[in-house]
Amino acid sequence: MRQQVLGRAGLASEAEVLDRVNRILGPVTVAADVSQRPLNGKVLRVVTRSGESSFVKWYRNQTDYQREWDALTHYTPALGSDAPRLIDNDEGLKMLLISELQGEPAAGAANEWDPLVHFKAGALVRRLHESSQPVVSDQFARQCATRFEESATVVEGLVSSALLSEARLVIAQAMDLPSLTLVPAHRDNHPRNWMVDSGGHVRLIDFGMAEYDPWIVDVFFLEQDYWRTDPQLRVAFLSGYDREMDDRDLIMLKAHHAVTAVRALATTSGPSASKAEKSKAKDMFDSLLGMTLF
Repeated sequence: MRQQVLGRAGLASEAEVLDRVNRILGPVTVAADVSQRPLNGKVLRVVTRSGESSFVKWYRNQTDYQREWDALTHYTPALGSDAPRLIDNDEGLKMLLISELQGEPAAGAANEWDPLVHFKAGALVRRLHESSQPVVSDQFARQCATRFEESATVVEGLVSSALLSEARLVIAQAMDLPSLTLVPAHRDNHPRNWMVDSGGHVRLIDFGMAEYDPWIVDVFFLEQDYWRTDPQLRVAFLSGYDREMDDRDLIMLKAHHAVTAVRALATTSGPSASKAEKSKAKDMFDSLLGMTLF
């Protein structure tokens, strides 16, 4: 059941948000700005006088705030200490105050390519998917098509109509699937969001994109960034998850790939995107069609 919220329009000021945090935790110091999606909102790491750290995250858009609030109140409690805890929230500011977890992100660390870490992450993601009742829906392919077209209009001058039509055929294949089971998916499942402590324990962070989706969407970034290089990591993650991918899963995964790729092209089409971001988006679309775009 969704919380009914009436937050103000736009992004609240940092001063307003920190005033609220100070009233909850006492005086805090901003240790770092760790915002990964600055167009969507801000994330600060704050430290109390006693040295305890937490994160304050606030959003520009009500939907984004609501999505993460839902995850932190309905899905992550089932993960216990293996996911952040919601300390407090403010509907008007669209703000979430979240506990800090032990460990460091696996991405960029020595254990980034460790099959055991991927195995443990698979088991953890399975727990997330089982944290709330699944939902049966026949809307997945339609939603993919809608999301695809929203971004396709932005990249029409960048990608030929023939290639966009070919990508649409990928989504059309998913239209033939019967009703699908949707679960609470992370939707940004990647080693950058796996916290690994000194004992090798894996925890999951950043639920800002979490929504009900087919389970298979949570292997997408792994398939793109890891499995093609080291197939052992595919075996490890799926073994931890305790499931293999079947033909239906592959069709859903490719439809999700089409949406994510065209969205990435649209997002990086402007002058503010870096060369690396543009290249990654292009590679993602290339791999969808198995060809070189430009």
